[in-house]
Amino acid sequence: MRLASLPLLALLVSGPAASQQYWLPNGPGGTTWNNPQGSLLGTMNEHMLQRHMQQRQWERQRQSGVAPATSRAPDPSFRLVNGGSQTIREVYVSPSTDHNWGPDRLGTAVVPPGQRFVIGLPRGACVNDLRIVFNDGRAEERRQVDTCRLTDLAVK
Repeated sequence: MRLASLPLLALLVSGPAASQQYWLPNGPGGTTWNNPQGSLLGTMNEHMLQRHMQQRQWERQRQSGVAPATSRAPDPSFRLVNGGSQTIREVYVSPSTDHNWGPDRLGTAVVPPGQRFVIGLPRGACVNDLRIVFNDGRAEERRQVDTCRLTDLAVK
């Protein structure tokens, strides 16, 4: 038998995939873990359960006013929903402590009536001021909005 055929023979002799241990990454640190049963489904379920428990802990900490113990700050991003009859042409969002509006978050995009647009914000500051400018030049401002608690922000 030639030496080159040994790896193929080792694959044929090894057990079925169900008897293998499956590993998934456990966060950005690069550490790994596996479930005791060793099944892929069990590992995925364990990972989802751990992630769910972590998110519940972050939510409890946010509600109590305590900063999360992890390095992940809350995400203040949200979806802007245009429920009005005018196209939205500009959206400005800045922390309430800031005195400048900053850049237009839509860039070259617009949000027509009935459409949605995700406003991506850097992690951290949850209490923000918003300025929404419509196609006819009318502007609407909202102050002290906790965008970390929002999923959708409806504008009419």
